[in-house]
Amino acid sequence: MRWYADLFAVRTSRSACIQLPVIGIAPTRKTPKTYRNPVLYAKELQAEMVRDHLTRKQLAQRHGVSSDRITQWLSLLKLPERRLMEIEAQGDYWDRQVVTERELRNIRNN
Repeated sequence: MRWYADLFAVRTSRSACIQLPVIGIAPTRKTPKTYRNPVLYAKELQAEMVRDHLTRKQLAQRHGVSSDRITQWLSLLKLPERRLMEIEAQGDYWDRQVVTERELRNIRNN
């Protein structure tokens, strides 16, 4: 704290006062959040694993998530084929979350 006080005293002891312009930051618009289709994302992860010969742990490090999270995504691909096709048909990059991973995991467990 003392160093800052000394620096402040030196800077203000000059006879001329320097005024710095205040730079206003314009408000930014929030970009609308998009949600990924969990089944399509899981298929992309699986394709990346096969293409680059990665383990789940290496894939997790590449995407900055835990290996357990990768396992959760990949387990969605064990859903019945008919249900996978229904979810894939809904497309990708939704403006709202149409189906959640939790809902899909519950389907698989039933």
